[in-house]
Amino acid sequence: MKNKLIALFILCVAVIANAQSVPTIGKSAPREHRGFYNSTSFGIAYNWFDNSLDDTDKYQNRQRHDVEIYEYNGYSFALGEFKFGVAIADLVAFHTVFNVGLFMGTVDYSNERYQEYCTEAGCVNMAQIDGIDDPTSNDAYNFRTYFGFGATFYPFRDKNSPMNGFFVGASLGYTLFVAVINGGNDSATGNGGFGFELEAGKEWWINDHYAIGFGVGFAHSSLVWETVKSHKSDNVLSLSFRMTRG
Repeated sequence: MKNKLIALFILCVAVIANAQSVPTIGKSAPREHRGFYNSTSFGIAYNWFDNSLDDTDKYQNRQRHDVEIYEYNGYSFALGEFKFGVAIADLVAFHTVFNVGLFMGTVDYSNERYQEYCTEAGCVNMAQIDGIDDPTSNDAYNFRTYFGFGATFYPFRDKNSPMNGFFVGASLGYTLFVAVINGGNDSATGNGGFGFELEAGKEWWINDHYAIGFGVGFAHSSLVWETVKSHKSDNVLSLSFRMTRG
C-alpha cells in the first residue's frame, strides 16, 4: 500500500511539472502565437471605386436628380497596415486593423440630370432625361484609410509541417477616402462605408518571437453617402510583406 502511495505521489508530481512546462492558452511561448500580437505590413495595392453624388430636389409632382459619377482606378506602392491584439493557443489572434494608403491613378467623371414624375404612391421609375455632360478623365490621388476588428487563424500548428505559418484572416470595419482630382469639373470626391477585408499568406519564424512573411488581400466597402445604386462600391487588391510578433 505504501509503495502504491509513493508511486501515486511521484505520478502527481510528474503531471504537475509537465503541466507547468506547457504554455498556457494566452502566455507567450517560443515560436508560437500566444499572448500579445502585433503584425505590421507594407506593400503594393490596386484600388478601384465607383462613387456618386445624387443631389435630389423635389418640387410639385416631380423629383429632379443631378447625379455626378466618379470611376477611379489607381495603384499604390505605399500601403501600410497595422494590427494589435492578443493571440490564443497558437491558433487564432483577435486584433484591431488599421491601414492607410496613397493611390495614384485616373478618375473618369460624368454628370447626368433627369426628372421623375411622382404620385402619392411614389415616384415612377420611368425617368425623363434632362441632359448628360460629356465625360472627362483626369489624374487623381486617392487617400484611403480603413479601421476595423478581425481575427487571423493559423490552422497548422505542427512546427515540422511545411504548412506551419500559413494563415487566413478577416475583419469588418469602416472605410474613408478622399480623391483629389487634377483638373476637371470638381477638385475632389470622397465617401465612406462599411466593408470587410480578407487575407491569406505564409509566415516563417526568424527567432523565438518574430516571423516574416507575405499576404494577399482583398477589401470591399459599400459606400453610403448620397450615392446611386449603380455606383457605390470601393475595392482594393493588395500584396504585402509583413512582420509579426507573438
